[in-house]
Amino acid sequence: MAAAAQEGLTHRVAAREDDRPAVAGGASRDPGSRKPGAGRRGLRSLAAAVSLSAALTALSFFGSSSSSAPASTVAIVRAGSVASEAVLALAAWMAWAEGGLHARPAATLLPYAARLACALAWAPLVLGRGAARAGLACCAAMAAGAVACARGFGAVNPVAGDLAKPAVAWAVLLAVVNYKML
Repeated sequence: MAAAAQEGLTHRVAAREDDRPAVAGGASRDPGSRKPGAGRRGLRSLAAAVSLSAALTALSFFGSSSSSAPASTVAIVRAGSVASEAVLALAAWMAWAEGGLHARPAATLLPYAARLACALAWAPLVLGRGAARAGLACCAAMAAGAVACARGFGAVNPVAGDLAKPAVAWAVLLAVVNYKML
C-alpha cells in the first residue's frame, strides 16, 4: 500500500505554466499569486457580518422584559433567534463574497434586510409589549424573507441558499411559540 502511494507520488508530472487551463477572469489559482492579507480581510468581514447581526438580535431580547412568558421559553427563543441570525448572516456573507449582493440586490439584500428588521422587532413587540398578534405578523414576514433569502442566495451560491433554509424553519417554530403566547 505504501509502495503504491509512493509510486503515485513519483509518477506525477508537474504541469508547465503554458499547459495550465486558463481561469475565468484572468485570475490564477496559484496560492502565491493572491494579495497578502486577502484571507485576513475576508475573515474580518465574516466576523463582522455574523457578530453584528447576532449581537443586534441578542440586544433586542435584552432590551425587552417579559412578565407573561416563562424564563425558560424566553431563553430558548433567544438562543434560537441568535443562532438563526448567525447562520443567515453567514449565508449572506457567502452571497456577498460571490458578488451577489451587488449583482442582485433585490433578490438578496432587500429580503435579508427585511427579515433582519422583523427579527429585531419581534422580541420588543411580543415580550416587551405583549402584542402576540403583531408577533405572528413578524413571524410570517420572517418566514417569507427567509424563503426569499434562500432563493436569492441559492442563485448566487448554492451552499448559501442551503444555509438560509434553517431560518425558514426557525421562523415557523417561532410562530408556534408565539401562537402559544396568545
